[in-house]
Amino acid sequence: MSSSKVDIFADHIFRHSTYVEKMNLSFSQFFIKSSSGTLCIETGARADFSSMRATLLAQGIDVASVSGVIVPHFEDDEMGALPEFVALNKGVVAYAHPICSHALSDIFPVKAKPLKDETPITINDEVIVPIFVKHVHQWDALVIYVPRLKALFSSDIFMRFGPVDEDSKDPVAGMIASIERSEYLPSIEYFHRALIKIKKYDVESIFPMHGPAIHGNTAAVVDGLIDYCEKKLGKEVAVG
Repeated sequence: MSSSKVDIFADHIFRHSTYVEKMNLSFSQFFIKSSSGTLCIETGARADFSSMRATLLAQGIDVASVSGVIVPHFEDDEMGALPEFVALNKGVVAYAHPICSHALSDIFPVKAKPLKDETPITINDEVIVPIFVKHVHQWDALVIYVPRLKALFSSDIFMRFGPVDEDSKDPVAGMIASIERSEYLPSIEYFHRALIKIKKYDVESIFPMHGPAIHGNTAAVVDGLIDYCEKKLGKEVAVG
């Protein structure tokens, strides 16, 4: 059984999320509205597109208005519904890591533009900063920082099992438990590098693909995960 809903943050960020009870996991897509169009971050799976479109339309978001799509990495829940977006708007541009953008333009009838690591770009009048997070958990992975909103759209980093509205006083413990249960991280070293890069940015809200958003004290969450990585890396070195 699954259920979908839309949450609105800061009047500009719309999160569509589907909770799959069998997996105890939520899948989220994000839409940022501006005067010149709507920017989508993560398309969701192709099979879920019709349901997502209907749920969003009830909240005043028509996915046909999406003119830019950011694909954090080449995976079904991140880019699977891209053909549906293109079918509604032939002018849609997909933005991604160079490796991913090449694959997108080869497979789909879409204009794809490669992003540059930590190089700001303006899309739909919104400045975004792509941060490459190599091999977390794909080689072409990136996360998106939006300076105006002080928001980080973190894709599969900071994932947690459970519904998006599940409250937790200790998000770090939940993330660590999710990491160790799912084994989705190919390398603690790469995860550590990604967290060090993210730590430089002034982040007030974190929006993961899987699990609840984090508002306030995000620096403590990043530091907690960095500490976890460093302890794990210390053990690996000691064993080696």
